[in-house]
Amino acid sequence: MDSFSRALLGVVFGLCLLVVLLVTIRACVKDARRRGKSPLTVTLAVLFFFPWGPIAWLLFRPDPHTRSGASSR
Repeated sequence: MDSFSRALLGVVFGLCLLVVLLVTIRACVKDARRRGKSPLTVTLAVLFFFPWGPIAWLLFRPDPHTRSGASSR
């Protein structure tokens, strides 16, 4: 494999990883707002601890809030 092919493969892999990260952050922010938590805190955790940050958010996230203020679980 020549250097151009390696560079191209690296760029494609990096772009795919970036897209996955952005989609994950967007989903976590939307979920944090629905659950009444700070989207900034969740975004920073997901960004700095990727890929373990989204897994931790899924495991330890609070119950969602309903309009009446009670949790739905």
